[in-house]
Amino acid sequence: MSASSTAAAATGGFGISGGGGNASSSSARNLRGVISSSRANRSATSIQNNNNRSMRSSSIVRFSTNATNNQSISLDRRVLAMSASKNKRSNSFRLLSSAAGSDDGSAAADVEGEGKKEDSANKEKKSNYPKLHVKTSGRVVAIGDLHGDIQQARRALRIAGVLGKDDDDHVNPQWVGGDTVLVQVGDVLDRGDDEIGILILLQKLGKAARKAGGDVFVLNGNHEVLNISGDFRYVSRGAFHESMRFSDHLVKLFGKDAVPGRRRRRASKEDDTEEEGEEEEEDEMDEWRKQTNARVGLFSPGGPLAQQLSMHNTVLIVNDTVFAHGGLVPRHVDFGLDKLNKSVSEWMRGKRIEDEETKVALGMAIGGVKDSVVWHRAYGTEHYATNTERTNACTLLSRTLDKINEIEGIPVKRLVVGHTPQMQGANCECDGKIWRVDVGMSFGVLGANPQVLEIIGDEVKILTREAPVTMSKL
Repeated sequence: MSASSTAAAATGGFGISGGGGNASSSSARNLRGVISSSRANRSATSIQNNNNRSMRSSSIVRFSTNATNNQSISLDRRVLAMSASKNKRSNSFRLLSSAAGSDDGSAAADVEGEGKKEDSANKEKKSNYPKLHVKTSGRVVAIGDLHGDIQQARRALRIAGVLGKDDDDHVNPQWVGGDTVLVQVGDVLDRGDDEIGILILLQKLGKAARKAGGDVFVLNGNHEVLNISGDFRYVSRGAFHESMRFSDHLVKLFGKDAVPGRRRRRASKEDDTEEEGEEEEEDEMDEWRKQTNARVGLFSPGGPLAQQLSMHNTVLIVNDTVFAHGGLVPRHVDFGLDKLNKSVSEWMRGKRIEDEETKVALGMAIGGVKDSVVWHRAYGTEHYATNTERTNACTLLSRTLDKINEIEGIPVKRLVVGHTPQMQGANCECDGKIWRVDVGMSFGVLGANPQVLEIIGDEVKILTREAPVTMSKL
């Protein structure tokens, strides 16, 4: 089996029941085609060619196999507290946190645990979904697509005034932002070598920020969707190695059943099917297959990192600003922004999607259509070709913001997006109603100098230089 077919088989076609062309909804059809065109082109050869590109060496996160405790991994304990099924043909993972915003990982409680009252269980289950609207009295800062470049990510975080200068910040990063709310607009994955390192960094900063009255929110972008769909065309060689090291840690702590894909099935001689064949141990595989299987196991729906990403928003509103990776249109708001967030979370957690409403929601949020939330680019055009094109985009945006006020009861003033690299830096359009913050900072994209959007009350500005850390921030 090729690397690409291994990935496709492991992801299970988005976990949506019903098969090929039976869904009546066009959104459901678009969902099945989220990456359908790319899947048709995906092959082990194309991935390997992509990995042969010259990339900067990995600069963070050495997952030592000698580690003996969860602190060596540092990702959210809500994800690491997993229960692996004893049945070797399937793995079952459960989120064990009582609240998505909980800072105390040791206080995790299984929402499906015995002895819980029904109302309490429902409350805990609900709390595990991303919250749509957040209010803060502090400043709000937003950074664009990071694409696996942790050095540039650190530069952006320091420009934002939230990351200290401690030389050991990859182990114990210092939050110096006080009550600042940080929003990263998605696309942490792909094109760079330190994706998991960035996830760990942001997760640690989030925990420290909440203790100081601030917070960190990370959105899901189209490249998170690509990886959970099994499309690894944009994964760098270093990122495959990083996935393998991280997977090794989970296997050491929880056993091979902790990461789906670390133990594959050998095809049966009788019927040439994987399901009936005996197990093929990892040491029998070549290095390429090991790395591919490790990444599939981490990122396929229900996998450890897929569950981590399921806690991230697809749409987020902070005070009077709405954030989305690509963009929003009125039909997204009419359908329900909370529903979009929840549908993506359930898909990433490996839930079998059977009801039509969730299929439609997924199509709007991550589907392979030009106006889905993570793929939308109409607002990202840096220089519109004509005044008519600009007017149409600005009119659509105004209708969308008005619709959020009407339906959600939140008088939002602006939309902040990433997704489309801005060749001349972060900028705004439509009288300040759209702000574009993807400056292509990753060296896997443009290698541009990081820029950060800062919102204080009604004042919005672009930060381009690192601010000095004052004692009041420590």
